This record gives sequence, structure tokens and C-alpha cells, in this order.
Amino acid sequence: MEHPTGEFDSALDAMEDAVGRLRELTGWDQWITFCAQGEGQTLDSYEFAEIRMLGDKLEVGGKPLDVSRIVEAARTGAASLAGDGSHYSVAAAASPREVAQILDAIFRHHFRIRPFADEEDDYAVGAEW
Repeated sequence: MEHPTGEFDSALDAMEDAVGRLRELTGWDQWITFCAQGEGQTLDSYEFAEIRMLGDKLEVGGKPLDVSRIVEAARTGAASLAGDGSHYSVAAAASPREVAQILDAIFRHHFRIRPFADEEDDYAVGAEW
């Protein structure tokens, strides 16, 4: 999955579609990496971030998430995201849209991915095995 390609209106829509398709797989047994790209801290620079996902588990690297802040930014229920050892767990009952909202909140608020000025509050995202 890649955005922007014209297939989806936003990074959020692209991630929702990817999560929905992943959940339909009969044997999802490999981590998938969601990658985001946005404007860097200086002119003409880029910021990149990765979140790995396997089923309901998320891996975001070494810096711990502020779970309550992410849930608030995602506008999902308090039980939608929880710490799970070195990983985080997305509630199994969370819809693909809610999972996408959590991923979006992690990219924006944890990794500080910022849209470029001409991208109307959107950023580039992709997912790959």
C-alpha cells in the first residue's frame, strides 16, 4: 500500500484499507511495516518513521509511547491501546478505522510527522512486508 497514489483520499484512509485487508488474511504471521514521511525540522528536509504491526501488536521502537496522549489524539476509547511488554496492543474489537486513527496519532504525536504545507494536513504513508 502506498499513499499518495490517487487511490485514497488520505493517509488515514489508506491505513484503514490496509488494516482491513490484513485482518482478512487467513494466516497473518509476519510483521508488516507502516512507514510515514513528512516535513523535517528544516527547509527541504524530510522526517521518516516506522511502526511494525503483527495482528494486534504494535512495535514503535525504543522510545515509549504516551498511551493516554495517543488514545486522546486518535479519539478512540481508553481500552483501544495498551502497553504489552516491549510492544503495544490494539484492542481486537477496534475497527480498521480506529486502528488507522491510532497509527495516525502515533505518527503525528509520537514521531512528529508533519505534513508539508501543500499537502492539506496529509502525509505520505506506505506498508510493506
